Amino acid sequence: MDTPENEPIEIGLHELAGRDFSQLSEEDTLWILDSDFPEANITRQGDVVIGEVTEHIYTKFWIHKYHAMVFAEAVVRAVKRLGVEGHPLSMPSIENDDEPHIFIRWRISLPSTSTADALIKSVKAADELVWERANFILDHSDSVLLLGKDTGESLQLLKDIQAELESLGYYVYIIKEQPDKLGESIIQKVLRFALSSKFIVIENSEPSGHLYEIPHVTKMAECITALLQQEGKGATWMFEDVYAKSQNCKKFTYEPADLNNAVGAATQWAEDFSKQFASYQKKTLPWLA
Repeated sequence: MDTPENEPIEIGLHELAGRDFSQLSEEDTLWILDSDFPEANITRQGDVVIGEVTEHIYTKFWIHKYHAMVFAEAVVRAVKRLGVEGHPLSMPSIENDDEPHIFIRWRISLPSTSTADALIKSVKAADELVWERANFILDHSDSVLLLGKDTGESLQLLKDIQAELESLGYYVYIIKEQPDKLGESIIQKVLRFALSSKFIVIENSEPSGHLYEIPHVTKMAECITALLQQEGKGATWMFEDVYAKSQNCKKFTYEPADLNNAVGAATQWAEDFSKQFASYQKKTLPWLA
């Protein structure tokens, strides 16, 4: 049967067998619709075959401990985190124009020389991995507390750091933007978010209230803390010796044009430290073995 030009070509898994994706026209899209397999559009761009996976959540029949949109947002963060970790996943998005329907889309990229069997296995494995990571993100905090001067131009700097952290798949808290609770002091509020976050990032180029917060979150609460400091600047000399004494705290200096790379280095260090400490606990504490 003829397919209108540029319309996706509907295809089942059994019809996909034996396909040579390196010969797939860049104008064509293979639309895989099959039971027990994620809905996916297969295209080719140069020497890369791309599978765009679509997850459809119908909220009226959604059975999960987390709200459908909350889970969808976790899927987006999961794809970003997995992409940063080296998996060939990218471009997550959410479409929610029709209220009861949520469509989550993301891409997996493979060499165009991949066999149909390899592509099918990769899409299935990636889909399971994304859902597993999304659940993990919701069950275990994958958020970051961002501290630093939050007035004037410095607030925009925090916003830039927040944007980069979010592009890496983290949910970011800026204390100023979080609602206050009657009866809770400022430092109690900071500690509440610090202890529920995976780690803390502090912009330390200018003095602000974070100088009072550091001893509480980094020393007392022992939170993993990465400090970003512009080259030639610094909020205080008071904590310079802390970087040498405290393993859970590290300073990253940066030039303004290189801020995003510094954020990436800080998050990688924080993730590595978290894994190393968890490994140490398992080896050392018998009740965690």
